[in-house]
Amino acid sequence: MTTPTTERPRVRRPRLVALVVVWILIVTGLSVWSVRHDPPTVPEQRDIAEAVPVLQAATGAVFAAATAGRDRAVEIEDVRVRRGCRVTPVRSGVEATRLVTVYVRGDGALPVLKAIAAGLPAGYHARADASSSGKRVGLEADAGGYVAIDVRADAASQVLPIEISTGCRPDGDLKLGSPGLAAPPPPLTSVLRAFGQEQAGAAGVTTVTCPGGSEGRTYTVDGVPPPRDLGKALQPLTDGATVVRAEPSGWAYLTGDGSVAVVKQGSTLRLSLTQPCH
Repeated sequence: MTTPTTERPRVRRPRLVALVVVWILIVTGLSVWSVRHDPPTVPEQRDIAEAVPVLQAATGAVFAAATAGRDRAVEIEDVRVRRGCRVTPVRSGVEATRLVTVYVRGDGALPVLKAIAAGLPAGYHARADASSSGKRVGLEADAGGYVAIDVRADAASQVLPIEISTGCRPDGDLKLGSPGLAAPPPPLTSVLRAFGQEQAGAAGVTTVTCPGGSEGRTYTVDGVPPPRDLGKALQPLTDGATVVRAEPSGWAYLTGDGSVAVVKQGSTLRLSLTQPCH
């Protein structure tokens, strides 16, 4: 008796190859579309040149919220660029940061941080709170594009440096303007004269674009010799002003033109005047 043989179905190879080719084209097309249309899912997908505009916009938002109250003085700094950070264990990168420093009264750290958090865009999901022990306060927010806003300080601190940071990013064609120079505005020349400095050099000018399109700015004069008694020298200028900080290491007060900060740096002083968004 002959055992019947089972014939294997013939595989139509040309048709199978065509299906594979079509599938590869579909997957490739979806990948290209995703790269062009989907937002980056990790910071490594957006280089430093793409991240800095987000950083600048976030700085403007923080600055506007920080200068909205009359119970604090504010100072802004230019963009700082740090190279040599690690994007991955085998890839180096660049980080850009800006600081908005807020000076407050001795009991004002947490209320001011909460007010700033409330003044930031809702999409930032800003949050300010104290630690469970109440000894530390902080603020954190997400400006989008993997740009973070953060500050941590002692609850009694009168200096709150709010850092806006891109985190470590791949290098890119980063273009930053040079810091500006200008004659010191009257509130700074008044401080210089109170300290016995009749001749004032140029002041550095740092600007930020506010959410409404106007500009805020900080004028800075470095290397000023200190008077023998800082508080006594400032008294004629602070009478009638809102003083938010009065310590041996620095003073800060508000005038009709903005806020003035006097900060000790080694053996000299740094003077600044910050004008809010207009």
